Amino acid sequence: HKIEMVDLPGTYSFSSYSLEERVAKEFIIGESPDVIVNVIDASNIKRNLYLTFQLLEIGMPVVVVLNMMDVAQRRGIEIDSAKISKMLGCQVIEASGAKGLGGKEIMKAIVDTAKAKETYEDFKINYEELEPHIQTIEDKIIDSSSPLNKRWMAIKVLEGDTTIIDHLQKEYFDIKDMAKDEEDKFHALYDKDTVSFLATFRYDSADIIYHKAIKETKKGIETLTDKADKIILNRWLALPILFGIMFLIYELAIVGGYKLTDYTWPLLAAVKNFVIDISPAPFLTEVPMITDFAIWMINSANALINYIPIFFILFALIAIMEDVGYMPRMAFILDRIFKKFGLHGQSTLPLVLGGAMVGGCAVPGVMATKGIADDRARMATILTVPYMNCLAKVPFYTLLLGAFFKPDMAIMMFFISTATIFTALIVAKILTTTFLKTRETAPFVMELPPYHLPTIKGVLLSAAQRVWIYIYKVLTIVLAVAVVLFAMLQLPGISEESQTKYDQQLVKSLATFDKKAKTSKYYKEVDTKEEIADLLNYYDGYKSKRMATTSKSGALAVDEDYKTLNASYFKFIKPRKDKEAKKINRILRKLAKVRNRILRNIKNEKVENSLLGMAGKAVEPITKYAGFDWKINVAFLSSFAARESAVATLGSLYENNQVDSQRAEDAMAQNSGYTPLHAVAIIIFMLLTPPCIATMIVVKMQTNSYKWMMFAIFFPVFLGVIISSGVFTLGTMYGWSGVDAMTYFYVTVASIALALGLYPSKTINWKGGFRIQQKTAEIYKNHERNLKKGENQND
Repeated sequence: HKIEMVDLPGTYSFSSYSLEERVAKEFIIGESPDVIVNVIDASNIKRNLYLTFQLLEIGMPVVVVLNMMDVAQRRGIEIDSAKISKMLGCQVIEASGAKGLGGKEIMKAIVDTAKAKETYEDFKINYEELEPHIQTIEDKIIDSSSPLNKRWMAIKVLEGDTTIIDHLQKEYFDIKDMAKDEEDKFHALYDKDTVSFLATFRYDSADIIYHKAIKETKKGIETLTDKADKIILNRWLALPILFGIMFLIYELAIVGGYKLTDYTWPLLAAVKNFVIDISPAPFLTEVPMITDFAIWMINSANALINYIPIFFILFALIAIMEDVGYMPRMAFILDRIFKKFGLHGQSTLPLVLGGAMVGGCAVPGVMATKGIADDRARMATILTVPYMNCLAKVPFYTLLLGAFFKPDMAIMMFFISTATIFTALIVAKILTTTFLKTRETAPFVMELPPYHLPTIKGVLLSAAQRVWIYIYKVLTIVLAVAVVLFAMLQLPGISEESQTKYDQQLVKSLATFDKKAKTSKYYKEVDTKEEIADLLNYYDGYKSKRMATTSKSGALAVDEDYKTLNASYFKFIKPRKDKEAKKINRILRKLAKVRNRILRNIKNEKVENSLLGMAGKAVEPITKYAGFDWKINVAFLSSFAARESAVATLGSLYENNQVDSQRAEDAMAQNSGYTPLHAVAIIIFMLLTPPCIATMIVVKMQTNSYKWMMFAIFFPVFLGVIISSGVFTLGTMYGWSGVDAMTYFYVTVASIALALGLYPSKTINWKGGFRIQQKTAEIYKNHERNLKKGENQND
């Protein structure tokens, strides 16, 4: 059988209060599936049966899957699934996703249910007093062209379900008014609200199932989850444990993962060397465009793919936290803090998705804010998610930490990740006490699931899926951006005057080489430009490959390869006791140095005078106070489309175009001229600025305002320039090291956040009424003052 399965968002009910509920309902309305598979938590079955009754009422066959049966059994919950199946009139399957049990039974139940669809009888709950009102609405919509069950739609209309009402209004424009009339009649007769009445009936129905088919043998006995939560959710221990877990994640993922790149980088370097080997060789100082392009693209890709071990460990650890059940507890812990800053416990998921734990994406983070009922917190969350350290920023941080902070990578990454949270809290506090203070608020309600042991398969699959998303992005968006950047770095090219100058330098060096080579008996082997060009390429290639080799056997292998490649040239590379060959060797080394200097100068001048270089120079008067040169500006400008492009750009700008195994961070440390203090200023600017243009588009969609989108772009950039400039200036004045500067920045941000958190957040959260004119207001104040004077005189 061919079965197409669609995994819909998890939800506890089938109303339209949350994004998850709306998405699930709209899919069922639009797609009309043959079978609905209701996967519920067997360890919390009573709560989940409410949704089961809602799904059964839709009028489509349902298969109920009691997942986590192993957890239910451990907690002493005995479930008679056969009895539940008989009572509900649908198949009920026991399963355990963690242990891989029930898979075949679920597939069989789906097939059997689909085959028996024609004999399916609509499921009905007798709502007693409400039945006449349901029937009235059902009679009204009986001729509807919708294939959905008319009774179910009538019930949803009485519940005020906007999705169903909008669906029916295309045919019945007065359906909303009719529903209101029936609700009013029901309320007048029984003094009951239809929504709460329907909910009570379903909960009562679930209670009947619970008492007839379920027994709890360990009720009242403290579970392992209860014992663990006494420590993990302890008022005083919760935050230290949370920070300890975060630091451990960075120690394992960033530091441990970086050590793994020692083994993966040689493979990537080999790929780079292979690309250089098969690309057309330079002719003296003329490098073919295709060679430049190939090296640019491979450097761009390698600079990002090198960090896959870090991401795999990071995503695996996050998957463990999700599977164990710590993520909801993190929301519970942080709600106490968040509400002091105008945020919400429900803000945790968007912030985590955005990268609060490092490695998220701001786009789904901002989109996840739809589920926040508190409008003030929702807006504040939308505008603070972009401050999180999304996956795209991690390679940039790793590049700078690897170049300037290798011994302190874990503590620096901890500073980076938590400083963004403090910054987001500060911004949220400012926004919710000013621009957003009149927005509606709502309480935070959340269920904490029991702790589970994660499965190796589940963790590895989750990590692999997220890593693949990263690789796909590198191979598509980032490399597409790299192509555009390459073009912008090539145009308009170096001037004719500069080209003439470099040609003259080359001619002079070639003349010197030719003059001295004439005294050697091997002159005939190097008496043409073509032969000299081949020899220079041969020499540079050999030198780079020998430098990339760390073992004696590897060095001997390189010697043998180059002997085989051209035995005649090899004697000039390793002349041994051949005095005539030594002459060529000496002048060859000098010529190679001159050529490489010319090539480096041509590359630098071409980049500096390119379209992108000119853009970088244009903003240099502003960014120079933060220690940024035009190259860093180019990296930031190029990364607005995708933040990974910053690494690709810097990796390509600072790496040489030779065959070697030098990592991008080592090339940056050696060739950039930056200090650790420069690196800290660059990091601070990156962590404060918005992630990418896609995030800003989603901000516009969620806020429905270009004003807020522009605020989300320019305010963080302004903040980044001011703070990074301040840190760099103070660091230069007082001689701070990079770690010192980052520590002072971190302590300052944390202190401001703490002070704002302690500051009471009672604000005016209402608006409206008549506007009092300024003159009237002044008369009123004078009147009050006169009254007080009179009272004082009477006293």
